[in-house]
Amino acid sequence: MASNSDSIYNVLTYIHRHPQRVNFIAQRNSNVVSIGVPDTVPVANVELYFPTDRLVVNRLDEDFLAMHGDLLNDFFDRTKSSKLDYQDVWVTTGYVPGQHAYLVELSFE
Repeated sequence: MASNSDSIYNVLTYIHRHPQRVNFIAQRNSNVVSIGVPDTVPVANVELYFPTDRLVVNRLDEDFLAMHGDLLNDFFDRTKSSKLDYQDVWVTTGYVPGQHAYLVELSFE
């Protein structure tokens, strides 16, 4: 997966702009935010980024972090992390057909 994906950026932007239309999933891990996004949200290259019943994991590259830091900080603020900042962000994505939802999970390291 290309970690500078416009598809990932667009989904994260959708979540940021429409938090009432997504499902934030409670997590035990303090550095993780998991979100269920309705599968009615248009996504480019859905088969690549949100495969059915599989997970795709990728580390967002430094350029993505630099370009979209404010957006990522909004998600980091939703964690229960005791850290003040992060160096790396891992994104896990997949499609859960039984829930009619795309899974987006951000892990801040």
